[in-house]
Amino acid sequence: MEDRIFKPFPASFVLGLILVCVSLIMFVVSCITSSDFSSEFPFLVTHLLLLGYFFGCWFEGSLRPWYGRRKIMAAFVVLLLIDAYTVNNSFTVFQSASVWSAIMLVCICANMLTFGFFEVLPEWARRLQCVVLGFTFLLPFYLAIYLLPLYLIGVIGLIAIGLSIVTFSPVFIIWFNLRMVRKLVWPVRAYRLTYLWSGALSVSIVVFYCVIYALDKSALEEAYNTANEEELPAWITASQHTPNDFVTEQLLKTGVVYTSAGIRSEFTLWNMPQKEYDQKITHDPLFMTASALLGPIDIPVEDRFNILSVMYDKRHYAADRLWTGKDLVTTSVTTRADIWPQYHLSYTENTYTVRNDTRRRWATDEEAIYTFHLPEGAVVTSLSLWINNAEEKAVLTTQAKADSAYTTIVGKQRRDPSVVHWQEGNRVIVRVFPVPQGGERKFKIGVTAPLKAAKGAVLYEPVWFEGPPHEQAVYNAKLNMQNGARVTKYPAGFFADKGNTIEKNGKYNADWQLEIPDDAIDNAAFSFNGQRYTLLPYKADYEFFTPENFYLDINASWSHDEYQSMLTRLKGNIWAYHPLRGMIAVTDENKETLFDELHAQRFSLFPFHRITNPATALVITSADSISPQLKDLDDFNFRKHLRPFFTSNKVRVFNFSDHLSPYLATLRESRSLIYEQESLRLLYAHLAENRFLKREEDSSQVVIAGADMRIARSTDSTAAKGPDHLARLFAYNAILQELGPKVTGTDLTNETDLIGMAKAAYVVTPLSSLIVLETQEDYDRFKIKEDANSLQNASLKGHGSVPEPHEWALFILAIAVLTYVRFEKLFKRKKHLC
Repeated sequence: MEDRIFKPFPASFVLGLILVCVSLIMFVVSCITSSDFSSEFPFLVTHLLLLGYFFGCWFEGSLRPWYGRRKIMAAFVVLLLIDAYTVNNSFTVFQSASVWSAIMLVCICANMLTFGFFEVLPEWARRLQCVVLGFTFLLPFYLAIYLLPLYLIGVIGLIAIGLSIVTFSPVFIIWFNLRMVRKLVWPVRAYRLTYLWSGALSVSIVVFYCVIYALDKSALEEAYNTANEEELPAWITASQHTPNDFVTEQLLKTGVVYTSAGIRSEFTLWNMPQKEYDQKITHDPLFMTASALLGPIDIPVEDRFNILSVMYDKRHYAADRLWTGKDLVTTSVTTRADIWPQYHLSYTENTYTVRNDTRRRWATDEEAIYTFHLPEGAVVTSLSLWINNAEEKAVLTTQAKADSAYTTIVGKQRRDPSVVHWQEGNRVIVRVFPVPQGGERKFKIGVTAPLKAAKGAVLYEPVWFEGPPHEQAVYNAKLNMQNGARVTKYPAGFFADKGNTIEKNGKYNADWQLEIPDDAIDNAAFSFNGQRYTLLPYKADYEFFTPENFYLDINASWSHDEYQSMLTRLKGNIWAYHPLRGMIAVTDENKETLFDELHAQRFSLFPFHRITNPATALVITSADSISPQLKDLDDFNFRKHLRPFFTSNKVRVFNFSDHLSPYLATLRESRSLIYEQESLRLLYAHLAENRFLKREEDSSQVVIAGADMRIARSTDSTAAKGPDHLARLFAYNAILQELGPKVTGTDLTNETDLIGMAKAAYVVTPLSSLIVLETQEDYDRFKIKEDANSLQNASLKGHGSVPEPHEWALFILAIAVLTYVRFEKLFKRKKHLC
């Protein structure tokens, strides 16, 4: 028995196993240094080990027929496969392997090595080997076919130290496995059936995948090609009716993330993509097979990016960029915040450090792009960039000037700018350039935000971002509670620090919120430029309103019970909009068919401009958090019809779901809607009492309903004690209100009064952006000037009045008088000496 166990381990096989382990280490090294100057070293080592092992066994005679040859050939084929993928890391033939195919290759290698012990293994292990052999047999055939165009070159290249032999590694795997089938599996009926059944399962999976691919591809292309493009682009219709599954996502990422037969990758050798997705380019054999047999998807890549942005909320990755950013990582995040619970207000400064980890030979500087998600109603009020180890504050200018300056400098001069632009959906986008190879850049963004009111408490929510990976980023947060406010419950990881500060250290994580007891809003005021901004509590008020026409905004978020309940409760004309048939009256005859067709839409875009009498209309909606944004519609008739409609009309909208689509969110934020979000039970109560929400905003008052606060503006220059953030929040909300339907317009340079308001309050809006440039000459070139009569960049504890001009005069006069009184004798003595 001992002799039987010892026999399977000839010295050449043991050496082969050792070399397999060394080659695996070299493969891992090549994955880490695949773009470095030393990237050739790992594949040279694996290749020399492969050739040395082959010729050593040849000269030794180990390749002749004997009991140990099967083990040695298995070790050689595994070494060859490892060498092939190590070479691939330096001279790419395959992109990154999909997870499932990588696992199958590991199983194939392990199975080949254990076939040397087939006769001495227990029965269950032999059956398992037959299962693995049958289930994985298609993958080597796929790889061999994929590499067919390289075989002629490979034969010629064999003279170059045999390097091109790696091209034939799938052929060697097929040869070895077929020999195992013929000699060990096929002669035994039980093993033969196990092998065939597992092979049939593998074929069935491929067929099943191809069927799903064909169905999803057909559904996508049909929705795209049959769309009515009179008002909306075809990609929006495709988004509404696209199946939500993994294969659909792969189809949409064709040529962007997944390599496909007949479609080149969107990324170029010059490493300057217009867009970059959040995944590496992946080679998936199943996807490649399906696209080769059934053809790639026939939808332009730009429209596929748009569909992905809507369906999977990937707008960040659809942002145009001037330089790549794929090697960037976020290494640290620091949060400092002042929180005024008594004012339902906060100001937060987040400092981010981003590093360029590229190891490519011809590496370029990279561009960091961050999309920040702000708490509802928040506004960016400061930006800084560290240049030559010194913090440089941003200057507020028009969005057009900031964009022009950044694009020109980054695209042509490659200097040091950073810019922050407003985006829909409580988002902003920050760009930083350059982040040099192996170097770091640091920037800081300040956010003024109302605290969310929630049943006896107010909630502080941190800003979170999409951008360079942050999994290993270190995090330090210090939250300063103003005026001695107490915290009864700390978020996970936070602890009490000195004074009224709570702190957290550790790995970066923005998934938390701070709950603070709400003792009702204190009155506060801030004076600036002859205007007084007064903080007041807000409580919803209601007015008499009797809807005559009900418009049901039906989509996949509705349930049939909700729909039926509504039809029985609503008293009046009931309408629903059908994308192909227009506005339709809901009747007993068409109600079921109408619901089925509209319920098939993943989201809806209600055409408010088709309402005939807005003053007596009530739109009832239930929405998910997906839809195009208003800006996506700017170039289409749908948006062109909405603008004039909302210029002269406000429409009541009642949302009975917990979510709000980006489309409706922007309309609400720009005060185009009289918006209420409550349960169906409350809707029916409103209908019974003819009592609906009253709109209370005008040019002198803004309401931030989510924070139970309103800010009133009046003409008064009396000094007041309160945060300057009151003026900033008022300006931001007033600008959105005044812009209304023009909030996402492309040409807003004529809105001089609103631009002046944004500059005075130093807030980032659809009209204005903050930008940091390297030199004063850069500012002068683009005519970007600091406005001295403004609030400037916000700062921590930066609250209290900014003195008026006449107050400055009184202040200087008072200093002069005090100086004279204090040094009166000195003045008299000088006079005497004269």
